[in-house]
Parts: sequence; C-alpha cells; structure tokens
Amino acid sequence: MKLFRILILPFLFLTGTAMADQAVDPASDAASEDEVVVVTTSRYGDETRLNVTNISFDDLQLREPDMELPLLMQNIPGVFAYSDAGNGLGYTYLKMRGFNQNRVGVLFNGIPFNDPEDHNVWWVNLPDLGSSVQDIQVQRGVTNSVGGMTAIGGTVNIISRDLTKTPQGAISLNIGSYGTKRQMIQYQTGELNESGFRSMIRLSRQETDGYRDRSGHDGWAVFWSGQYDTKNSTTKMNIYTGREVTQHAWDAVPESVLAKNRRANMETYHNAIDDFRQPHYELHNTWFLSDKVELTNRLYHIKGEGFYENFKGDRRAGDYALDSLPDVEVDDELDVVRRKWVRKEHTGWVPHLNWNQGNGRLLIGGDWYTFHSDHWGNVLGVEGFGPDDFVDGFKYHQYTGDKNQYSLYANERWHVGGGLTLTADLHYQHKEYKFKQKEVGNFFGEQRNAYTADYDFFNPKGAVNWQAPGAVGGGSLKLYGSVGVNHREPTDGELFDTWQGGDDLGVTPLFATSRNVLKADGTVSFVDWTDPHVKEERVLDYEAGFSWQNPTVAFNFGGYWMEFTDEIVPYGGVNDDGSSIRGNAESTLHRGLELDFRAKLDPINTVSLAASKSWDKFETFIFHDWDGSVADLSGNPIALFPEHLVMANLETKWNPGVRTRIRLRNTGKQHLDNTGQDERVIRSWTSLDLSLWMDLGAVGLETFEGTTAFLHVRNVGDTEYETWGYYSGENHYTPAAGRNFVLGVDHTF
Repeated sequence: MKLFRILILPFLFLTGTAMADQAVDPASDAASEDEVVVVTTSRYGDETRLNVTNISFDDLQLREPDMELPLLMQNIPGVFAYSDAGNGLGYTYLKMRGFNQNRVGVLFNGIPFNDPEDHNVWWVNLPDLGSSVQDIQVQRGVTNSVGGMTAIGGTVNIISRDLTKTPQGAISLNIGSYGTKRQMIQYQTGELNESGFRSMIRLSRQETDGYRDRSGHDGWAVFWSGQYDTKNSTTKMNIYTGREVTQHAWDAVPESVLAKNRRANMETYHNAIDDFRQPHYELHNTWFLSDKVELTNRLYHIKGEGFYENFKGDRRAGDYALDSLPDVEVDDELDVVRRKWVRKEHTGWVPHLNWNQGNGRLLIGGDWYTFHSDHWGNVLGVEGFGPDDFVDGFKYHQYTGDKNQYSLYANERWHVGGGLTLTADLHYQHKEYKFKQKEVGNFFGEQRNAYTADYDFFNPKGAVNWQAPGAVGGGSLKLYGSVGVNHREPTDGELFDTWQGGDDLGVTPLFATSRNVLKADGTVSFVDWTDPHVKEERVLDYEAGFSWQNPTVAFNFGGYWMEFTDEIVPYGGVNDDGSSIRGNAESTLHRGLELDFRAKLDPINTVSLAASKSWDKFETFIFHDWDGSVADLSGNPIALFPEHLVMANLETKWNPGVRTRIRLRNTGKQHLDNTGQDERVIRSWTSLDLSLWMDLGAVGLETFEGTTAFLHVRNVGDTEYETWGYYSGENHYTPAAGRNFVLGVDHTF
C-alpha cells in the first residue's frame, strides 16, 4: 500500500488529498465496484467534475483488440469514430461533439500527442496502443490548460500501463473477418531485487485486408517502459515505436458506384501505400519537495518518417519538373508515379509545480516545444520512360515547416465549504509557424513561397462544483457549471489554397500581403507572405449539468452552449490528397445535451446508455466559392456534425466465468455540405453488436487457468451504412463493414 501511494502521489492535484478520488463514472464499472482510477495533473477528480467519462483498466480488458483505440471510446456521449477501411483498422479518426480529430486534444502521460503542423493524431502509426494503456479519461468541451492543450471538442487523456511490483505477463491472439489477425506478447519484470526499478515490454502485430477493396493494413509495434523509485522521487521512461504499411482508402466513393459495389475503393493503383514509422521517447520525473509541494518534469521527443505513393494520370510535365527530361515540353500531359515523403522532429518539455494548500491547490506550469518537418516529393516513373531512368527518384518539390510554442498556466482550486469547490484556470500561449519552399525542380523565383504565422492566445476558464449535503432522493447529487475560452490556429493545410497546397507548383498561400525577396544579383529568390486570410478560431464555451448516483444507479446529464468566432469549418469536397477543404465562418453556434447512464438491474445484468443530441449551425456565413459565386449560408446546419449519437449496452455476468454484451448503436444524420439540402446527407443508421467472453479456468478447464476466450460479432443485421463523406457533383461516402467477427484468446501468467 505504501508503494501504491508513492506511485500515485506525483500525479495528484485535483483531490487535495494523498490518494486519488474514486471515480464515479456511469460509463464504467467504477459506478458499482470498488475501483480507483488514476487522477493526474491534467485530469479532473469528482470535486471538479465537468463533462467527464473515465474508462477504467477493467473496461479496457473488455475491448475489441482488432480495432484502433478511437473505436474503443464510442460508449461515451458525443464520441464518434470511424476508419477508412471500414473495419476499424488502418487510418482511423476520432470526433467529439462532431468536431474532427485536429480539434480534439490527446494527452499521453501528460504529453501532447497532436501533430503541431496538422493538429491530427495519426493512430495508425501506433498499432495496438490499447494494449499499453492503464486507463483513459475523456473530457468533453473546452478543458483545462494543463499540458498546453487548446482543445475545442474535448481532450482524451491516456495513461500508460502501471508497472507492477511482481512479475507478470500476457499473450493475446485473434483472427477475424477480412483477413484480420493480431499477435501480442507483454511481460513485466516486477521490482528487481528491491532496487526500486521495474520494467515492462510489449510486442504486437496487427494486419487486415480491410473491408474495402485494396484497404489492407500491416502494423507492428514495440513498447518499453521502465521506472525507478526512491524515497523522494519517481522517474519513468517510455520508449515506443512501430511501423505501418497501409493501402490507400482515403477517398470517399460516389453513391452511384456504391450502389453496385459496397466495398469499392476509387484508388486502383497497385502500390498506393502509406509507409510510416514514429518512435516516441518520454522521460517523467516527480520530485517530492515536501508533503505539500512536488515538482514534475516531462521531456519528450517524437520522430517520424515515411512516405505515401500514388499514380497520377495526365499531369502537366512542368508541375513535376519533367520538362528537364529529353523531348518533354513544360505543358505536356504525362502519367506519373510519385512518392511524397515527410520527416518530422518534435521535442518538448512539460513542467509543473503542485502546491497543496489544505483547503485548496495551486498548479503552476506550462509547456514548450520545437518542431521541424521536411516534406519532399520524388517521381518514380513517367509515361514513356523506363524504370532505369528513375532508379534514385526524381525530386520535384521540397518544403520545410518549423513551429515553436510555449505556454504558461496557473490553475487554482478552492474548497469554499458546504460542498462547494471553485476552480480558476489562466492560460497563455505563443505559437510561431514558418513555412518555406526549397529551390527544387521548378520551384524557384516567384514560384517559390515562404510565410511566417504568429499567434498569441489568452484562454481563461472557471468552474464551480457543488456536492449536495446528505442524501438526495437516496443518492449523492452534484451540480456543476463552467465557462471557458479557447483558440486554435489554422493547420498548415488550412493556410493554403482550398484545393492545393505547398507541394503544388504555382499555388500561393492564402495570405493578403507579399513581397519579393531578392538574391544578390537582383533576381527573385522567393516570395514572402504575411497576414493570412484564414484566421484563428475562438470559442466561448458554457457547460452545466448534474450527476446523481446510488449503489445501483449512476447518471450524468449536462448541456453545452459553444459560441464561435471564425470557426474553421468544412466547405465541402476534398483536396487532391483526400483531406477536407476548410475555411472560416464568421460566427457559428453549437448546442447540445449529453447523457451518461448506468444501472445495475440485478446481480448479473447491467444496462448503460451514452447519448447526445446537438444543434450545430451557422449564425453568419457568407461563402465565397472557388468559381467566384457567393452564397449566404447563415442559419444552415454545419457539415459532418452528427445530429445525435446513441449507444446502449446490456452486460450480463453469467456464473461462472461467462460474460456477454449486447450493444445497440444509432447515429444521426450528417450533412455532406453546408447548403442544408436534405438529399446531401449521410443517413441515420442503427447497428447491433454481440460479444462473449469466457474465462476458461473459471468454467472448469483448469488446464487453461488465466485464459479468456472472446468472440465479437459486429453489425449482426448486416446494415448498410456510411461514416464519412462529402458532396462533389453527387454524394460521396466512406462505407462501413457489413456483418463481421473477431475471435481470440487472452492469456495472463
């Protein structure tokens, strides 16, 4: 127990006590079982509860291991996830309250996971990450500033596996539909010779052919963690990496094509693959200065490198600098095979000082990082030329992106008395992003661009939480409310033309002012741009709600009102690489209700419900289309925000050792563009899933002690539905898998 306290202490700040509060979570067994969820400095405890859901370690053991981590969070109000391949592996995306992944913050052990350049989290780069997760807290809406986050839709706060005092291990194997396979082995050393040191390693591989044609994925991963404890400190290091090779299924499919082939993929080139690796290095240290003051420092380095390859037909030779080849003119149209590369270096520091004041707690900290990316493209083959002409590739473009950020925050919590707790959070951020094209191929002179974008944000937030004294209706009642401001700067892709980007010749960034930078001989070296057209977005978020629980029932009901200025929204359609076209809308409004409910019906049956309903619309939006037309879209619904999400579960614990789950999911209509036309939508859909877990030792098979077999059958009714899309001449959709299954075993030792 003493060791447990030492491990937990460094992370606590919300509770005002030495131990973390027991999380009262309607979405997990913690509502009815004696269970502790780790509360870190970037997390909320019960006494400052906003719209928060905890996913405990026990809940994660009931996960579906053939799917990426975002798909495992859909039992939370307002959370929606999908994959390009349609069956939960490969390129996977997370949305909260309808906001896409680059507006959802992700923290892993208190370290920001979002890419500084495009703001996304590329889950595909970290196969089987869920096997190394202890628990997850999902914070919806504008959340606290710890970790330097400026999330808008919410924050996913992930903690890696605890290192145990005694040795243990696990093996997991599964197979499933569409050629899905997974192998995982994990081992913990326990504390070595009472030295204070312990470690863990995991090896995993996941592969699938994908539901859609040519949408396969092959990924492997390794995760190592080591921890050293002394009387006054704890130090932990994590090193994890992997490699993914994934076929392209980025493009949505025209509705007319899907009517003939539900598994269609518009990408037909045989080697259209994405090949990427992304090692992460983390160092965490907490120093206990006294029984009331502790200092934590987190250092990290993330390195990524990889490419994707495509065939491009009838392309202008000059755009790829192919006019330098014999007998090729600048305006000739040729078929081209090209490979786009990227290399990224991301290094950061996340410090904070935690001072327990008795009736309150002050947290002071910040974060700093520096980021560098190098993007370049090679031509691998050209119509009319042999493979020997491009043995080493032919570089036709190259540009760099450099981003520096620092932030400072102060987070104070007061226990006023009478069950009332107040929280104030002040957060300042500075960000600078520099872009520059290199003199490569035909990118020279006035065809070569550079820009610098600077941002300074002040994000104040406040919250009140009240624990009603005594029992109210036979249970515990809590009321909460909050108000907060957040900002988000445009991504690198949002600072360029809506259809093309920095790797396209002749395309200029969306900036108002330019100046020619000259070489010594007076010729133009490049064009420097300032004053971007796409502005940072700002949100003012109001949250309110209440929670109530007794020994058998727990629920949390809340609402939000989010007022945006210059929200960056999907305009409809995608660019050449399959990414959504986006830009500012003058003012928008997002309102919603969220319900998290769990009830123990009897000793073996538990029912849970996660539901949300939202109203997302433009207050003022005058849209200037690429063809010069102007449309007033004020009052229209915003594209790609589901109108509602509902997930209901019935879990039954059959004795001995058998557990089942029936899951019903319903997703509301999503508009494909911002015109509000009812025929341009992703239709509402409902699916049914069944799951079975069997502890083989508990059912009498003593030879298999420690082994659990599982079966998941998804979309039992074989419903045809879509998860993402856009409108371009006709509706384009990303289809989801029909009836499918995964079968496997987990063994612990």
